Amino acid sequence: MPFDAPRHSPTTAARDGKAPILYVLPTTEGGEADGLISAEVNSLRQLGCTVVPFAPKGMAGWIDPDIALEAAATDAAVPHDNLARAARNPFGLARATRLALAQQALRAAEAMQLGARVAAAARQFGCGSIHAVSTDSAATAALIGGRMTGLRVTMASQGGEIYRHGDDLALKLRAAAVSLAACTEMADDFRNMAPRATVRALHRGIDAEWFAAASRVQRNGRVLCLAPLVPRSGISTLLAAIGELPRERRLVVDVIGGGPLLEALRAEALERDVTDHVRFLGTRGRRWVAEEGQHYLGLVAPGIVAPDGDRDPAPVAVLQAMALQLPVLASSLMGLREIVQVDSGHLVPPGEAVPLARGLRWLSLLPEAQRRQLGQAGRDRVLSGYTMADRAAALVEAVTARAA
Repeated sequence: MPFDAPRHSPTTAARDGKAPILYVLPTTEGGEADGLISAEVNSLRQLGCTVVPFAPKGMAGWIDPDIALEAAATDAAVPHDNLARAARNPFGLARATRLALAQQALRAAEAMQLGARVAAAARQFGCGSIHAVSTDSAATAALIGGRMTGLRVTMASQGGEIYRHGDDLALKLRAAAVSLAACTEMADDFRNMAPRATVRALHRGIDAEWFAAASRVQRNGRVLCLAPLVPRSGISTLLAAIGELPRERRLVVDVIGGGPLLEALRAEALERDVTDHVRFLGTRGRRWVAEEGQHYLGLVAPGIVAPDGDRDPAPVAVLQAMALQLPVLASSLMGLREIVQVDSGHLVPPGEAVPLARGLRWLSLLPEAQRRQLGQAGRDRVLSGYTMADRAAALVEAVTARAA
């Protein structure tokens, strides 16, 4: 049997979702998963799952502090004679070694050490399955650890990280029992990369009850943009679009988010003479979004595919805005084409200022009754399959093989 053929023997408890899930956290920083990890863990636990967070190689600072503390406690409980214990299963060790030698992202010895640590954590906590939250080197460790233990390993993509640095991605897709893509189009990309892989779409989810608008809201006359200040967010295109409009027709856009491009974007706004119509308000928590977001005319999400391939295929901000019953103006990108329908918003070509300017004008001229109608359709769409409860239920099926 080749090393990249998934081999697992889940126990009855694992199939029933009763055995703990070793939940392997990402080892690289990235905003795509910000807030999603803790919400996902909580939703899995609400479904009765025992989740054991674990980070085999360091800890990314943006992970929820409570999850970070749990992962640290897991790490502290794991013994250190990991490779010696793995050697007790020669067949599993051989399969793990073949995978470690085939992958390129890590040195083979490091990959084996990390995999052995995942295996040791799974044994220590009696886990019946292993789930890698991202496709980075932690996923490599999870897959190697799964071979050492014979446990089922699933792997999820949180977003555009596979297009920035898809090291060994096809190899990992074949090695995982199930690979979970952030949207349907990404799932198609996975299948093209690895035709033998088992792939499913696992949509982003939010707590729709948290993001719920009042029955009647007072509009503030501005447009909301929730995005990190990085190239993929397309804020430069947004500034150009504002500049395309005559001054008397311009809206004020509030940009919520921080990032390395802040000063460059402020300089660009000054150069384009749009500083009176764009406000960089910095980062805000989800409470602010839930309370203040509903008062805006709509959300603009001007994302692009960055030069390095970076993109966000399913921005949580769009789902939050739709749950708040805001019409959405967004780029026609992977994932967004799936989320934003004609009854809830408007899509424009990514990176093109003129169509985006027309879209901003469309947002400003919407009659309030139509604005509410679009907003209600958007919320209905979120409730029909994009809640965190929906995501958690689909993840449980994939991880425990209950759908198989």
